[in-house]
Amino acid sequence: MKPPRTRIAMLFAALMALTIATGACSSDSDGDDSATTAPDEPTDIAPRAAAINIADFTFEPTSLAVASGSTEITITNADSADHTFTLDDDSVDQAVAAGENVSVTVELSESVGFHCEIHPDMTGTLEIA
Repeated sequence: MKPPRTRIAMLFAALMALTIATGACSSDSDGDDSATTAPDEPTDIAPRAAAINIADFTFEPTSLAVASGSTEITITNADSADHTFTLDDDSVDQAVAAGENVSVTVELSESVGFHCEIHPDMTGTLEIA
């Protein structure tokens, strides 16, 4: 008695997945797999582009990991009120009108806070990762 075709298809798919997984884990012919892995490389790299949303008079996220150096941040204002995106060190002070999207480029070497000049209770932090 033959097994149903779906069972054969499932067994074939499992065999293919196992074959692929085994091949992905194998090393090159001399047993040295250092060419495919780099243990000294960081696995969490902060982005060079990021986004902040403004809604209900809050920044979201309030803490954002960015790379040291130059990072482009897109700010989207979903509120019906105007806001600003202002770094606490005053290196950036960007107006963001209601319903507007703007992009700013920040140059950072250390973490810095940000706020809205119009609504001082709106705050956040750019963390250097």
